[in-house]
Amino acid sequence: MPWRGPAYQGELPTLGWQVLDWIAEYLIVPDGPAAGDPLILTDEQAQFVLQLYAIDPHFEGPAIRGRSLLNGRRIRRAVLSRPKGWGKSPLLAALCLAEALGPVVPDGWDADGEPVGREWTSLGFKAKVQLVAVSEDQTANTWDPLLEMARHGPVLDAYAIEPMESFVNVPDGRVEFTTSAASSREGFRPVFSVFDQTESWLPSNGGRKLAATIRRNLTKVNGSSVETPNAFVPGEDSVAERILRGVEEAGRRQDQGR
Repeated sequence: MPWRGPAYQGELPTLGWQVLDWIAEYLIVPDGPAAGDPLILTDEQAQFVLQLYAIDPHFEGPAIRGRSLLNGRRIRRAVLSRPKGWGKSPLLAALCLAEALGPVVPDGWDADGEPVGREWTSLGFKAKVQLVAVSEDQTANTWDPLLEMARHGPVLDAYAIEPMESFVNVPDGRVEFTTSAASSREGFRPVFSVFDQTESWLPSNGGRKLAATIRRNLTKVNGSSVETPNAFVPGEDSVAERILRGVEEAGRRQDQGR
C-alpha cells in the first residue's frame, strides 16, 4: 500500500525513526560522564537524522526492480555545520555504522502505510562506508568515537564486526577512514561517505578533486553523503565555500521562480 499520508501539515515519511531506534539499541556514548550508556541523540541531532532519511511520499517500492536500485530517499547530499561541542563527531560516527549495518534503504510501505527499511547487504550491495578528509589528523575526531562504539557497544556482538585501527570489517562490507589522493579512490563504490572539515579541501591539496571523485562513486549505487564544513577562508575556493555558493544560487533561483 502507499504511504498513509501526513498526520500533520508538512510531515514527510522517513526512515529516521528506525535509524534512531537502531542507534539507541546498538551504539553507546563513546566518552565522558555517560560513557557506555545507550547513545540517545539530542532533539536537534535527531531532527537532522529524520530529515536526512526522509522519503519521497510518492515512492512506491520495492527498492530493487530488475537489476536497478530505486532509492526513495529525498536527500543524497547533506551539509551539517554546527559549532564545536554540538556533537557532530559522535553523530557522524553513529551514522557511518548505521549505514553499514542498519535499515537505511526504503523498500516500500507496510500494511499501515509506514515505511519499510532494508539493509544495503540484504539488497545485494557491499556496505562500504567512508570517512574522508584531506589529512589523517582531521579524521581522528570522528574515527576515535566510531571505534569506541564499535568495540564496546552491543553492535560488536549483535553483528560480529571486526573493529581494527584503520577500518571496521562488517558482514559483507567495511567502514574505513581515508585520506587517499582522488585518483586512487576512483571506482570505489561507497554507499555512504562523510566529508569532514571541507573548509580545508582546496584545489592545492587535491580536496576539490577528491570530493568530485567520491560524489561520482556514490552515484553508482545511489548512495548519500554528509559534508561537515567549519568556517572557511573566502577566496580559497574550498569545497565548503563552493557549497555555500551553490546554496545561495539555489535560493536565488527559487526566489525568482515565485
